[in-house]
Amino acid sequence: MHHVLILGGSYGGIAAMQRLSKYPGLKITLIDQHPYHFLQTEGYELISNNTPFEDTIVSLPALCANYKNITFRHQTIESIDIENNVILLKEGECKYDSLIIALGSVTKRFPCDKNVYNYSSGAKSLRGALKLNQFFQDELYKRLENAAHAKENFNIIIGGAGLSGVEIAAGMQAFFNHYYRSNALSCAKLQIHLIASRETVLHDMHPQIIKATTARLKKLQVKIHTQSRIASIHKHKVILTNNMEIPFDFMIFAGGTTTTPCLHTLNVEKNQKGQMIVDTYLRAPGHENVYIVGDSAALKDKKNNPLPPTAQTAMQSGEIAAKNIILFLQNKTPKKADMHVEGIAIALGGTYAAIDLGFLRIYGYPAYLIKKIIEKLYKWPLWRLASKGFRKIETCEI
Repeated sequence: MHHVLILGGSYGGIAAMQRLSKYPGLKITLIDQHPYHFLQTEGYELISNNTPFEDTIVSLPALCANYKNITFRHQTIESIDIENNVILLKEGECKYDSLIIALGSVTKRFPCDKNVYNYSSGAKSLRGALKLNQFFQDELYKRLENAAHAKENFNIIIGGAGLSGVEIAAGMQAFFNHYYRSNALSCAKLQIHLIASRETVLHDMHPQIIKATTARLKKLQVKIHTQSRIASIHKHKVILTNNMEIPFDFMIFAGGTTTTPCLHTLNVEKNQKGQMIVDTYLRAPGHENVYIVGDSAALKDKKNNPLPPTAQTAMQSGEIAAKNIILFLQNKTPKKADMHVEGIAIALGGTYAAIDLGFLRIYGYPAYLIKKIIEKLYKWPLWRLASKGFRKIETCEI
């Protein structure tokens, strides 16, 4: 029986797994160091306390229990030996016939952040999101209980003004603004400093989206620093490349991503971001049984333009990889990848969002509702399957 191994329960990994599950002649193994699929598109709302913890995860063991030909292994991947078709795990190894690498990405940390590790964080993982959420709770409690703390200025630095940085800044500032108003606290407001290396936030996006986003951030009172980078960090002070100094109490890294550590030693060609170069079929060149999807791969559209690392492109690439494995087993010609971004939805705090569909742009509450519907259409079917799978696990254990 042909064994397909999927590394990572990410958006791309889940999409590939569900496509392959339709073929009972396959043996499929999904490996992830976490027992859950993190809904990262909603993780930023978890940070700002706008969604509960349980709404941001899907149980992988329960999800996989729905399929007779799928096994889930909760394991940490040490290294990948694509020459010998074997994955080295923290506990043992796993051989495969076809491999799909869908390990996503992690926050790229500044080299100088070792001095501020205890009061800084990335936001790509559930752990990072929970850490930031806990920070919110602790800070609100201190200000509620202690009048001296309530009158102190509190600065948060967000390094990076792409989608992640903008969504976190807007969500956090909107949450704090609402909290202070609703509790009628007399104190200095939280100040978020958003550091943009380019001349605008959301560089390369449509000018109207940039304009609306900038206006929304300013209305929320987020301080935007354009054409600046973090040059150095000294204790609780950031020095920018324009020599400006900003004292801070907490820092969030949102200025870029890199691949997971177990891929660093993988002997394949990579780009500057550490993403692996793939051929037009999403295979690692020279290894026709190894597919790389999602943030781990340097994905491009049919015009050879780089695609952004979004849930959309991850799911599309996961499905393409799965289809090409099936075509290979059927002795048919694989299909070239033809991916595109259908639209981008940006959460901008509270019940305000912006959506760019290319031919149409939507703002405000209507955009927020559309974004929520899109998220629910993705997660509700997975929750339903996970619920059924959990009942099956319970029945087997009795």
